[in-house]
Formats: sequence, C-alpha cells, structure tokens
Amino acid sequence: MTEDSDPEIPEQLVEEQLRFLREGGPEPDLRSLDEDAAGFASQALRVIESLVNASPASPPLASDPVAIRLGLVPAPSGSPLQSTADPGDPVTAALAEIEHRFTVSVAPAATDGTSFERRFECRSIVENVLVVVVPDATSRVAMTAHARGAFALTDDLSAVAYTSATATDSVILTYGDSHEILRPSSGWDLDVRSASGEPLTLAVGRYLERSDPQWERVEKLERSGALTGAEVDAEATVRSMRETLTAANPRLDHKKDARSFVLGLSDALFVDWAQRVQSTEHPSDEILDEIRSAVEESL
Repeated sequence: MTEDSDPEIPEQLVEEQLRFLREGGPEPDLRSLDEDAAGFASQALRVIESLVNASPASPPLASDPVAIRLGLVPAPSGSPLQSTADPGDPVTAALAEIEHRFTVSVAPAATDGTSFERRFECRSIVENVLVVVVPDATSRVAMTAHARGAFALTDDLSAVAYTSATATDSVILTYGDSHEILRPSSGWDLDVRSASGEPLTLAVGRYLERSDPQWERVEKLERSGALTGAEVDAEATVRSMRETLTAANPRLDHKKDARSFVLGLSDALFVDWAQRVQSTEHPSDEILDEIRSAVEESL
C-alpha cells in the first residue's frame, strides 16, 4: 500500500504568485488543475502570500510612544527621522510633518527588498500604520494582496499606507479593506475599486485624526489660512453632487422629489449658501429661512 501524497504545485504558479504579490502581475489561474490539486494549490499560495513579506520591526524603546507616555523614557527632543533617513526624501518629509502634528513615533520598518518597499512604521498608543512605497501605477488589487500578507504577519497592525515615491499619491488600507466582505445583494465580495490618491500627509493624517484628534491645533489656526480656497472647494463640491444626482435614478417618490428640487436650483445658489455657512458671518436662521422658502416655492 502506498501512502497518499499531496499534489505537486507547478513552479510556474509559484512564480506567478510572487510576481502578483511583488509586482502587481496577473493573479495565478488555477482553472487548469483538477479539483483536488486546485484546492491544495490555493492553500499553498495563501501560505506564500503570508510569508513573502517580512514583518515590520518594532520601534526602539527610546522612541516608543507608550514608553514615552508612561514616563519610562524621556521624550525625544527631535524627530527620529532626522537620524535614520534622508530629510530631503518626500516620504520622510511627509512623515516628519505627521510626527509633529500627532502623538506618534515614526521608525524605519524592516523591508524584504521587493518593489513594495516597506519604509516606516507610525506607532501611537492605539494605531500602528505601516508605510509602503510602491511603483507608479500599482493596482489596487496588488496593494490589497500585499496588505493581507502584512496583516497576517503583524497582530497589532491597524492600517497600511501605500504611497508613491513622491508622497503625492497615497491610499490607506485597513484590515477590512483588504479582505472579502459580505454584501446582501451580491454575496462575498472584495472591493478593489481604484481609490483616488491623495498626498501622504493627508491620507495618514486623516486616518490618525479618527483616534487622536488634534483639536487644540485646529483652534490656533488663522481663519484666513484655514479657509484658503474655500470658494473653489464649494464650487467643486456642488458640481460633483449635481453630477451624482443627474446620474441617479431613484425609485421612491420622496427621493425623486428631492432630486428634482436640487436639480431645479442653480449652482450659484448652493455655492452662495455654502460660502455663507463657511464664513459664519451670516446668521444660520437667515440661511435656513431661504432654504425653506426655496422648498415651498418648488411644491
């Protein structure tokens, strides 16, 4: 009697999986294998996905935010980035700004030498964000696959920030963003829609703001500086919302009425309302009365 042995995995599949994880190539196709071989190969490729990336290094004790908060080590007088990386590097400069704005410690992360370059690890008491520099035009699918491996290797990782080398095109992926979710209408699904990139400082800062809001810094902002470009932002937002409504096809009567009402008013009117709310120079009751009058006239 011969003992059963596991099916062999073609070397080509392993190479395709590595290219998929590291360079964003096509995902391996298992349809040519029989059912048993495909099942075994699928499990093996998941192991490769978990092992292909090295685990990020823990921060040095001297810059550990928890140790600093507990008073176990003195607070650093300067950014650890100044002594660990090139200050002229855009990614380093962006994270130096993040470290200044938030209570986080930024330390170099262990890298595996692939095209997905693990650069830094941003740790706060409640967050741990891994920053990875990826080649230009890297697909969201490749980022998602890489993120799954990163989360599998690091228990306390809360998010992965993928960014271009210029730190101008970045996206944050959480554990939920990189795994399948159950949608009532379509079943299990993985959201791999392309996300519009934004500067690294905005992407990481917005994520950290959820758990560590810096209200005292907002209070000190000059009003003129804080609202620079507010007029342009209001016009862009109104145009975007109008385009969304124009393409919408609501089924409920009250939503149809609301859509007709909004599309029946001019962009200039909505922009005016938005700018007056932003300026805070006009009483809110005055603006609400104008909105009520516009609704009554549309009935």
